[in-house]
Amino acid sequence: MTAVDTRVRSVLAAPHGARFTRTPAPTPRRFATAPETFAEREQRLIRQMSGNPRVAHRIRNGAVPEWMAVDKDRREHAERKAKQAKRWETAPAPDPGDPFPPRKPRGRHRAPHWWRSEWAASTLTFGMALAAGMVVSHITALLL
Repeated sequence: MTAVDTRVRSVLAAPHGARFTRTPAPTPRRFATAPETFAEREQRLIRQMSGNPRVAHRIRNGAVPEWMAVDKDRREHAERKAKQAKRWETAPAPDPGDPFPPRKPRGRHRAPHWWRSEWAASTLTFGMALAAGMVVSHITALLL
């Protein structure tokens, strides 16, 4: 038996929790400091992000109100919608020989509901199934 076989057998024979040795990780150093206040933390983070133009604006003018961020998001969303609509308006006419003409995007990334477009077929199918069930029930009642 080789040394490797002996080591494998000793590992497999050991109890489940003691099969492998664990090398202890060095414990991180902990500094005993008082927790910083919100203002101290804010000042520390502002110093770290000194090259950011938003931080420079905040230092000069104070914090930006929430409605300004919401307004900016609305404007960007409206610009994206306008750009998308413009892209579809200015799209080239489909080539008659092209097997895959460009498709317009579906709204909200979902397929259209089948029952909205084919309600007549589903109504007729349901009616036929109902009529067939009634006929079968009458025939069964007559035979029994």
